Amino acid sequence: MSSEIGANIRRERDRLRWSQARLAREVCRAAGIAGEPVGRQEVSRWETGKRTPREWLPFLAAALGVTVDTLSTPQKPAVPPLPTLADFLPEEDPLSPLESRTGRRVGIGTVDELQQRVHGLRLADDVLAGGDLIRPALRDLRRVVKLYRESTHTSDVGWQLLRQIGELAQIAGWIASDAGQHEEAERIYRLGISAARQAEDHTLAGNLAGSLAYQMSNTGREAEGLILAQAAFRDSQAEAPRKRARCIWTVWRGLTRKPEERRTGNRLYARWGKLDKL
Repeated sequence: MSSEIGANIRRERDRLRWSQARLAREVCRAAGIAGEPVGRQEVSRWETGKRTPREWLPFLAAALGVTVDTLSTPQKPAVPPLPTLADFLPEEDPLSPLESRTGRRVGIGTVDELQQRVHGLRLADDVLAGGDLIRPALRDLRRVVKLYRESTHTSDVGWQLLRQIGELAQIAGWIASDAGQHEEAERIYRLGISAARQAEDHTLAGNLAGSLAYQMSNTGREAEGLILAQAAFRDSQAEAPRKRARCIWTVWRGLTRKPEERRTGNRLYARWGKLDKL
């Protein structure tokens, strides 16, 4: 029964295009409880059938806008859904916060330092070869992942840390690719997409998807890159026109190699990006 409830929760969450973290917040809001007694990890346990929501089920239904019966009744097998960006994420999420965090408390000052580090790596990438930067880039990326998992911080700082993981993954993935470490680059991009989605930054997720599509295209996997591009397009549906155009343009650039095709993409991006000013 718990696995059936979990599948229903996942289906309804996907329908709303919510992350697990977003659902956790909405459940707490529906229950009228301050703080975060329910977190992303708990939602993950519900969806995978490791735990049953029980007393949380009415609040889950209220948050999702459905009845309790909808969540507790087995559903008929449906047509397999189209791929989403989540299908491209690591099977074991390396971004799962530790249940018992013993690290120091970090604040917005730490995030500012990380942003400066990201900027420094971008500048260095313009003048140094990938082989010279791969170690410091990966070291910084792993450091931020560890910081996010082990430190104590507010929700806002946590989202900012996730965004910095995504930004670092964008740079580190490109550096790894430039150094010829294509498998490592793909793993890095997938990690970045996971972080960006948890931070609910669909624009950053789209940019990373474009980089991953480019990586796939360069390694003879154009068909997979196209599927990823379609998934990124669907994920950008709720974005503002300019952000959505940026996401689509990034993926387009990753999949196209001919100059004329890229010029066409640039023109479409320029026109679509004006829609949010109307």
